[in-house]
Amino acid sequence: MGLPAAAIVTEPFVATCRAMAALRGYEEYPMIVVPHPVTSLTLEQVHALADSVTPEIASLLMDGTASGSGSLAATLEEVVEALAPGLRSDGADLTAHQPDDRTVVFELFIPDQACAECVMPSSMLLPMFAARVHAALGPHLDVRLDDPRDSVSS
Repeated sequence: MGLPAAAIVTEPFVATCRAMAALRGYEEYPMIVVPHPVTSLTLEQVHALADSVTPEIASLLMDGTASGSGSLAATLEEVVEALAPGLRSDGADLTAHQPDDRTVVFELFIPDQACAECVMPSSMLLPMFAARVHAALGPHLDVRLDDPRDSVSS
């Protein structure tokens, strides 16, 4: 719509936000990154945090630029480390391997079934993972996700 906007994201969710933006064609979508968590901050701490990022918000709204935009990973390990923080904040973890030169398989670990609902469904995770892999390692790769929730019968 052409209106300036400022995306403010906590650290563990940067990779998820970047992947979601890339899925929509905005690979370099600028965002402002703040420490996590914010929900446990006092009102005074929230105000201090807001004051600390106000210049960056102004820059983003006026110039369309913000710090915190990093380059995409170049190795599978770096891709995993870019994607994993948001999952880890929900009690899950992520690994990946290449069984052959055309396939990347991500493995999602959710040790506590109570946290299973906190983690995005595989139908949302897989496109984000694939977008990151294709941008960092090449579009020729087939990306798969082993999600333990997919094998649990209702």
